[in-house]
Amino acid sequence: MRNRTKTFSVRLSEQEYETLNKAIAKTGLTKSAFIRTVASGYLPKPRPPNGYDGMVSELSEIATNIYSVSNGMLNTDKIDTTFLKSQAQRLDKVILQINTFFTVPDKIKGGDIKWQQQKYGT
Repeated sequence: MRNRTKTFSVRLSEQEYETLNKAIAKTGLTKSAFIRTVASGYLPKPRPPNGYDGMVSELSEIATNIYSVSNGMLNTDKIDTTFLKSQAQRLDKVILQINTFFTVPDKIKGGDIKWQQQKYGT
């Protein structure tokens, strides 16, 4: 059974409609997903640029390789595995920061009703 049983309808001026559609288009979300995100108290971020997913995927693969190398060399004295692991953790942290910056919606602060001017402008 579906959880979403309520509908929402609103009348907008032409300018409001265009502003809303521009904001939605920048996020790459559907209208429903955009409204649900805002209704949950979050402001969706614009869609990341083309190539973003590939870059993050490559960085993740590099981190995995670093972990593999460091784990495989735990029993040797040739490489400083502590340093290698710290660099892998650093890479993971940067990947998470990049992902958060580009994809995690911002929390709307204190009933901010000017979200469309702040982020999407007319």
